[in-house]
Amino acid sequence: MTTTSGERRRVHREYVDVYARFGRDGAIEPVCVMWKDGRSFRVDEVMEAGGFGALVRGRQTARYRVRFGRHETDLYLERREPVPAMGEGERLLWWVNAFDTTKPGKAEQGRRSG
Repeated sequence: MTTTSGERRRVHREYVDVYARFGRDGAIEPVCVMWKDGRSFRVDEVMEAGGFGALVRGRQTARYRVRFGRHETDLYLERREPVPAMGEGERLLWWVNAFDTTKPGKAEQGRRSG
């Protein structure tokens, strides 16, 4: 992924803990997201809640567009089908796109070498 400043960033899937509200109509609404380092962020607004997409390799994903203060991001809920042969039941996992270390963009690399 390239940012507006020309920096390149590698994106990876970061699994997170989520407190969620389950409505009587079956709706799932994330309330608070917790990172593995102990930080937690209250979800101020669920701006968009999509349903689960097509089943691909035993997984379906639903995307939630959420707001924490002034920061907006996508939060994903992944449903994994049961794998009885492995003794695994259905699983629900939450994740976000997280960024690894920033690398200089092409424009910045040209300035450094010149």
